[in-house]
Amino acid sequence: MSSTAGDPTPIDQGLFLLHLNRARRGVRTGDLAAAWDELAQARSLRPRDDDVLNLVSILEFKQGHYEEAAAAARVLIEKNPDSEILQANLGLILFKAGRLVEAEGALQAAIELKPSHRRSHLYLGLLYQTRGKLGLAVEHLRIAGAARRVAEIVEALRRAGRDASAKPAAAEAGTSLPLEARETSTRTRTATFGPGFLEETEEKGARIAPAASDARPLFKIRPDGGLEIASRGTVFVRKGSVAWYSGKIAFAPEPAFRGTSLERILRASGPGTLLLSDPGRRAYRRDLNGHVFFVEGTRLLALDHGLTSRLDAIHDFRRSRRLDVLKVQGHGSVVFSVGGPVAAHEVSPGLPLSISSRDLVAWSGELVASVLDDQFLEEVMQPDVANPPKIRFEGEGTVLTEPPRPRRRASDADRPTDQRRG
Repeated sequence: MSSTAGDPTPIDQGLFLLHLNRARRGVRTGDLAAAWDELAQARSLRPRDDDVLNLVSILEFKQGHYEEAAAAARVLIEKNPDSEILQANLGLILFKAGRLVEAEGALQAAIELKPSHRRSHLYLGLLYQTRGKLGLAVEHLRIAGAARRVAEIVEALRRAGRDASAKPAAAEAGTSLPLEARETSTRTRTATFGPGFLEETEEKGARIAPAASDARPLFKIRPDGGLEIASRGTVFVRKGSVAWYSGKIAFAPEPAFRGTSLERILRASGPGTLLLSDPGRRAYRRDLNGHVFFVEGTRLLALDHGLTSRLDAIHDFRRSRRLDVLKVQGHGSVVFSVGGPVAAHEVSPGLPLSISSRDLVAWSGELVASVLDDQFLEEVMQPDVANPPKIRFEGEGTVLTEPPRPRRRASDADRPTDQRRG
């Protein structure tokens, strides 16, 4: 098939992706010099590509070149005006540059686009903290789930006996905050500035606070695959899965999950017993012993309230979609709903794993999850007319999957024009 003038040739496209992926690798590993060299090659081929501008902004930011980073971020926002991620990143760049009024405007714009965007609230809370507007700071930090920082502000005010005009030290502003970028560290395995990385706030506070140990529920998987829960306080269960329950239990939505694929998870409060059943599927329980675990949102059946929980997501900005993930840690049980035996895949630095998100159940360890952005490799994998995201895991850890669900093969009518025969 002939290409129109201005279209990249297959060779140019291949070179572009090669240099772009090497630049990303340099960012992830901290080899910024190599990242710049590879990015220059990719930039010469496609200077206004979103991924190129994304990496330009990241690298300029990492080197303290905030004006250059902001310029690249603004071009991205012009091309993607509805992205709260880009607005939040611009706000952070301006915050670090000391341009607080402009930063506040960018962060407020991000929150207008997505009122629940936690990083925007986190950055805005830190900005207000820096400016001494502690009442506003506490409000936004609470929404961000930054419980520890809120407690520090409240305690400082209590000790000082002053009102919200008290101004904390500038160091409290969190000067080492990262962009929501394709990067990793020992503390934050997150990235959402570019397509396909897991989003997580730097703050270690929980979206759902753990319960007292004496109120923990007891989980029992029955031979038929159902889940029996003896609850003495609070437990989280999926809406529509309760076959019966006894006792004085009140069900209520969990505000932290509103607007996500986890919004069907309800808070069940009060003593009693519940039986959960998911027709055609069975419960699979995992007990956590202080470890961190990530659960694909639609699989969650029940959750011990004794665990610390936070909502995250793997974003695919190319197709404007995301995969909601619940990060849990502590001591307690998490229960998934699966359609068959669960397989465990060991991932090591030399052996990454690529799977369909349809089969993903959960993962643990020091893994970075990203949307596979190699179109050729996507086509190598089993076709599915729904075209769910293909996820790539890199690092070291374990990924749990269930057997592949039946997939419909795309007909000729479903395929792009250049793939039809005739």
